[in-house]
This record gives sequence, C-alpha cells and structure tokens, in this order.
Amino acid sequence: MSSTTLIYDATQKNVFDTDILPKLTAFLGESFALTPLAYEGQSLADWSPEGEVWLWLGDDALYELLPWAAKEGWTVGFLPHPEMARSLRAFRIPEQLTSALEALTEAETAQSADLLYCNEQLVLGSVMMGHPSLMKPASLVDESVWCKFKNLWLMTANISKNCLLPFECQTAKETDIHTAALGVTLVYRPGNSEFTKRVVGETEKDEPMLHAVILAPTSIVQVLHFLFTKVLPRDVRARKTLPDYVGYVKTEHIDIHGGDALQFSVDGETLQADKVSVRVEADVLAVRNARLPEKDTSKELKETVKIQRLPKGQAVKELINRRLPWIHHADQEELRETFVTLKENAQTSESYLVLMILAALLSTVGLFANSAPVIIGAMILAPLMSPIISFSMGVLRQSSELIVASGKTLMAGVGVSLLFGTLLTLMIPLQIINSEIGARLSPNLLDLGVAILSGIAGAYASARHEVAKSLAGVAIAVALVPPLSVAAIGIGWWDWQVFWGAFLLFLTNLVGIILAASATFLFLGFSAFHVAKKGLILSLAVAAVISIPLVFAFGSLVQEQKVVYTLEGARLEGVELRDVRIRSNNPLVISSRLLSDQAMTVQDVDAVKAAIEQRLHQPVQLEATTAVIR
Repeated sequence: MSSTTLIYDATQKNVFDTDILPKLTAFLGESFALTPLAYEGQSLADWSPEGEVWLWLGDDALYELLPWAAKEGWTVGFLPHPEMARSLRAFRIPEQLTSALEALTEAETAQSADLLYCNEQLVLGSVMMGHPSLMKPASLVDESVWCKFKNLWLMTANISKNCLLPFECQTAKETDIHTAALGVTLVYRPGNSEFTKRVVGETEKDEPMLHAVILAPTSIVQVLHFLFTKVLPRDVRARKTLPDYVGYVKTEHIDIHGGDALQFSVDGETLQADKVSVRVEADVLAVRNARLPEKDTSKELKETVKIQRLPKGQAVKELINRRLPWIHHADQEELRETFVTLKENAQTSESYLVLMILAALLSTVGLFANSAPVIIGAMILAPLMSPIISFSMGVLRQSSELIVASGKTLMAGVGVSLLFGTLLTLMIPLQIINSEIGARLSPNLLDLGVAILSGIAGAYASARHEVAKSLAGVAIAVALVPPLSVAAIGIGWWDWQVFWGAFLLFLTNLVGIILAASATFLFLGFSAFHVAKKGLILSLAVAAVISIPLVFAFGSLVQEQKVVYTLEGARLEGVELRDVRIRSNNPLVISSRLLSDQAMTVQDVDAVKAAIEQRLHQPVQLEATTAVIR
C-alpha cells in the first residue's frame, strides 16, 4: 500500500481536515503516501488513480462511486463517515475510525465482493415492495427502541386497511411463483436487514445470491404474530422452519411483476415500475477489509425456493379482493380437503369399533383401579372425537348426509362403550365409588367450559392439517370415554344415580363440543351464516337445557368452597380444623381433622360442632378425627 488515494466528502472538508486527516497521519505515519481527493459529484471518467482507493463518503456518494469503482477495477477501502449507515452494514465497516484503519491494514489482500442491483440501481441495504404503510415501518424496526415501537404502532394501525397484493416472480432457474402478499423484501446478506435476519437468520459466509422474504399473512392474527416476534429479542440463527405466512427464495436474480405498477423502495427511496429486476453481480468489487465475511467457494450454488404454504391458485384471487380477516378463512382447496377428511371420519369402520371397545374396557379397568394414567391412555385410544367433529360440520352446513353418517358412527361408539363397560362391571366383584369414579358424577358449568374450549380446538385442528397432531391433546382435555365407562358401571351396579351423573357429563361434553366446533367452523369460513343459523340455534338451545342442572351443581360447588374456605385452619374452642371436606350438602356433612394440645372428649367435639354451626348459620353433621399435638 505504498500509494493510496483517499476520496473524501468535499461538503465536510472542515471535519476532514481537523478530525480525520490528523488521525490518519498519526495512525499510518508520515511516510505513508496518501493523496486526498475532494469529491463533490464531479465526473471521474478521465481519472485513473494508482494503487488503492480509500473512501470517506456518505451513502449518497457511494451509490455513484461504487459501480464506477467496480467497472474500473479499483481496490477500495472504507473509512466510517457520519452519513454512511447502510454502507457500514453492507461492508461490515467498523464505526470507529481507528478500528476501521485496523481492519484495512490487517487485511493481507483485497477480497472480491458482490454487489446487488435493482433495475440497474445499486442497493446497499434492501429492496422492499408492497404496501408502504406496512413495509416501510417493517424495514425500520431495527432502529432505536423508540423508533421500533413507533413503527410497530404504525404497522398495527394500518393492518386492517390493507389487503394482499398479487405478485408474479421468476427466479434465475425459471421457477415461477404466483402468490398474494403484503410485501416482499430482498437483500444480499440477510443480516443487512433486521426484517430478513429474524426470518432467515445470519449467514456465516457470503454467496453471490440474493435473499427474498415474502410476507403473506392471510389473517390479522398472523400479522400480529409477526409484529410480536419483531419486538421480542431472540436468537437469530438460521431457522429450520419458516412461519406459515412467510416464503423464502435464494437465487442469483429474480424478476417481479404486480397486478399494476409496482410501488417499491430501494434503501428507503420510494420508486415505481412495471417490473422489478433484482440481481447479484458476483466478484465485481475488490475490497480491503479484514472484517468482511469470507466468500463461500466450497460448494456449487443451489437455488432455494420455500413457498409451499403461501397463497396460491384460487386463494390468491380471493385474498387480493378483500381486507385481511381476523383469522384465516378457508379457501376452496382447504374446504375440499377438510370435507373429504370429515366424511371419512364420519364412517363406521371395523377399526373404529375395535378401538372404541378397547378404550371402553381400558377406561373401565382404570376407573376400578383408581389409576389416572390408565384412564388417560383410554382417552387417547378412543376415536370418538372424530365423528363428533364431523357431526358439528354437518350441523353447521345442514348436511343431512354428514349428520346421518356421523350420528350413526357416534351412536355405535356410545353403544359398544356402554355394552362392554357394563359386561366388564358385572365381571368385577367391586362396588365402591373411588375418587376417579366420584369425580365424574357431579358435572357443572366448568365441565361445559372445558367441552366448549375442546370443541374449538378440535375444529381448528381438523381444519388446519398442520396442527392435526394436537387432536390427542384435545381428546385428553375433554375426556369423552371415562364418563361413558362410569355410566356403564352405574348400569352394571343398577345404580341410576351413578349412571345419570356420569351420562350427564358425557352429554355436557358432547353438546359443548358440537356447539363450539360448529361456531369455529363458521368463523373459519366453512359456511355462510344464513345456512349455519338453524343448526347453531338448535345447538345453543340444547346446550341451554343441559346447562340447567349444571348451574345448580356449580352453585353447590361454590357453596362447598365457601364452607371449606371459612373453616380450613380456623380455631374454634381452642381446637384447629384441618383437612376440611364436604361429604354431603343435604344435610350438610362436614369431615375434618381436629388438632388439640390435649385429648378431646365427646363434650369437646360437641362444642366444636356448635361453634361451626354458629359460624355457618346452619345445622351440620360433623365427622371428626381428633389428633393431639405435643
């Protein structure tokens, strides 16, 4: 580096003379041959510098100089300039002058760098296209904390005002992409933009390829998820899977068309064109910088296209003509796939009956053994959830074919469960209500709430094939088979109180699931409201009737909890009450352990009973166990 030309910003000559040049002389020494050249936009066509060229210029000047430097074969080095924000990131230039000089002098040789162009215009940061009200704030979320939240607020405020735009893309390998998206972002290095970095992750080595991220949410919920993940700090290593609403393309160049003239921005400058062509020119600029990432020359360049979950076909036409819904509505392809699956689930098959019989037997054994793990295994094994979800769709769309088929399958499952559960109960010489059996004898409004939430989850999992694996968790949550098994135990014992309590719980689950699943399918766009109205009203009416005994049971539960809260740990007549339980409500029977520092007599227990009655303002029966504390 015996001869070096330093091109500096003429508009900031005073800063250069008083601050930059003295530091350069101090760092490099008086013997270093450095020729300053003031740049103020003049043509350099007739100027051929000898040796390397160092640049102390802002981004605006570099847009003009770097293509010329690449054409003329210059070897360039960069010194940090106050107006050099995008170049700093693009060429990994240290922000401190001393560090930048160290990066220059530590590099033994210059490294070939690639340049990104958009419609023949140099790109130092990113190309963004789509709705300016959403994509421009998205490009700025990596600024200061205040700027981050301000732009996130701008994006949130504009979500409901926009619909997706049509995009037609063709990659270097002539792969055609037809989709609808809020916007597309293109960069050379994913780390150059916080937007692409958080989707693709950082790359360790540079390749002569551009990275395109397609943001195509089909609902406001997905947009909110995107915004939420932009705020929270997290690891930005390369992701193995992309969000459902994001597509990713890595290629050497890409051509993009829109329905009309495309609005796009190059490093924040708003432009418009009928076609946007973005390409990477490989190894066109020699850069001396020890901080520049290493070029990857170890493998053949391969194009990557990940667009499997982006809108396509008829869905594109539907999405570009309407504003984003709160949640994704099913398109025609999804409707067909879901209906085919639900019709298959509505059929009575040999495997369905076998699994129902095994689940009923397993659940009955688990109930007698008072074993929660065995009962959970029966919940997972039972396929009863599938025909119920199919029945819900039939109710929603008033499809008699689906209602009849799934109804028969449901009744067959219930029938074999009661039959084989009863037969097994008659064979087992036990007749005691343990905790697992007793827990299913008094359903209340909380059980209806569980059923409703499970119905929502079941319908959503059926409509979204990527989350269908969660149906096992839904089956565990709603627990359809154990109540049937307890009802079968009631039949086997000839105890109609046990049968009715357990069967009411099953009916609660069944009605809650049907109502919630139908409403969820309606919300997801599987039926028009005028078609679904009759089925929803009928389901709601049945749920209201079922809720009557549940309301009374819930009221009793609340009263029991109040009594327990009032008495647990209380000291009455010098005695402490522990482990308070309600054995019965009519009459009120209370079981408790009485702790005293001396042996208790019958008179002492009577005194405690009287104190309890005085506190509760009603007569009670006390089942007491006494204990002496020493």
